[in-house]
Amino acid sequence: MLLKINLKINCNLLYLFASLNKTVKLFSFLLCLVLLYSCSSDDDLVCSINSNNIFVKLVDNEGNNLIENETYLADEIVVRFNAAYEFTNVVFNEVEGLENLIAINIFGEQGNNTFEIQLSDSETDTLILNLNKEIIDGPCGNVYYILNSVTYNGNDEIPEDFDGDYLITVTK
Repeated sequence: MLLKINLKINCNLLYLFASLNKTVKLFSFLLCLVLLYSCSSDDDLVCSINSNNIFVKLVDNEGNNLIENETYLADEIVVRFNAAYEFTNVVFNEVEGLENLIAINIFGEQGNNTFEIQLSDSETDTLILNLNKEIIDGPCGNVYYILNSVTYNGNDEIPEDFDGDYLITVTK
């Protein structure tokens, strides 16, 4: 009797798996057809994030870097944008070529965008980036920011090309 019950259960399970297998095969086939016909020629397109940075180098009258000589401590520098965004660890001393520079990603709205750079508990500078915001139609819908002008603490600055990014040197 025990053998009959086990055999009946095993036969029922085999039937269930066999019918399930047919359903899975049919579903897989239909899914492959849908995926095959939904592909287009631009599916191999890889979208990238187009992002530029502006680096701020703070120096004294003799040209000494004020972060390097620890007038300002790298770990204490904070950048804020629109009171909604706060960026810490903005000085990358471990990255060759970027040591003792404040790094700020260029983003914002069309026109003036104000960034507050807190150098210490008692000193905060203001960086204003005037931008054009250009949205490129297409499969990626990329946003490009064109830097029109830079103002640091009320002084117009001329950014230098810095390997595709921008660099301003501010004398304090």
